[in-house]
Amino acid sequence: MALVELDGITKSYGSVVALDRVSLTIASGEFFTLLGPSGCGKTTLLRTVAGFHRQDQGSIRVGGEAIDDVPAYRRDIGMVFQDYAVFPHMTVEGNVAFGLKNRRCGRSEIKQRVARALELVRLSAHATRMPHQLSGGQQQRVGLARAMVINPKILLMDEPLSNLDAKLRIELREDIRDLQRSLGTTTIYVTHDQEEALVVSDRICVMHDGQVHQIGTPWEIYKRPATLFVAGFVGAMNLLDPLPDGLARRLAARPGRPPRIVGIRPEDVVLETDGAAGGDAYLLEGTVAKISFAGREALYFVDTALGIPFQVQVHRPTPALLGRTGQPVRLRLPDAHLLPYDEAGHVIAEAVG
Repeated sequence: MALVELDGITKSYGSVVALDRVSLTIASGEFFTLLGPSGCGKTTLLRTVAGFHRQDQGSIRVGGEAIDDVPAYRRDIGMVFQDYAVFPHMTVEGNVAFGLKNRRCGRSEIKQRVARALELVRLSAHATRMPHQLSGGQQQRVGLARAMVINPKILLMDEPLSNLDAKLRIELREDIRDLQRSLGTTTIYVTHDQEEALVVSDRICVMHDGQVHQIGTPWEIYKRPATLFVAGFVGAMNLLDPLPDGLARRLAARPGRPPRIVGIRPEDVVLETDGAAGGDAYLLEGTVAKISFAGREALYFVDTALGIPFQVQVHRPTPALLGRTGQPVRLRLPDAHLLPYDEAGHVIAEAVG
């Protein structure tokens, strides 16, 4: 385990700024995720930590020691790649033993550590198989075992699940999180998948255009998005201009400057079904345009009186609710869940719910 500190990391490719003064502190033993769309700089940052790229400015410290001038092969880092990167000419146990042999470990020690690593990733029965005899999920487990077996100071994972089908992604992400917790290895994980980041992470860093937009726990990132970008990228968010008198009056009572735009999550919007007015909420009239049923929940697309389409998430919808396409409805927007943002797209006040 090791504390990782990044101070003002900047990296450019010609006129393109890939990383713009990125500063992060990752606690020892933490599972820390870099989340963002393609091209946001997350993989560049990960590879800079690994030593595959050299930053133009800034410094990187691991365990309090600067590693800026340390070559990649001496940084004591384990790496799990998106494309598995297993050696096709080696058996499973040969792949896992590779890093230990490079470190000139003894034969007996290699055997014991490889056996333990394969046991952790549930591949003991496949030790003598070749990579082409394995599924994609099994090959990624080989990559994970190979990275862990050297007991690295930090473990880096670059979109390790992106080449797997949906069911395997869910299964393997749980395994990765369980393994990380049991080993306590400081881990930096890159993904563009919001749900994946929320499930596996201790903390998340949301990046966009080479900059850090927000760092926080999964709950903070989802429930208290610091910028409009975070609000829109992590989950769905309804956005409306705070022009209606009723809404403007409610927001005026809050501390801080008047907002430019207001957001609310679909699951925080209440679909009124009994005609009763709700307290401490802004009421909005609309018509159900479409209903998307997904078993445990349904997503309502509502055309509102403001001319703004709204999404409303309803848990355990009844048959009566599912038959309301084309019917008028009233939406209740609880004050506690309204998120106001300023002209620059930064949150003014946090929701308390």
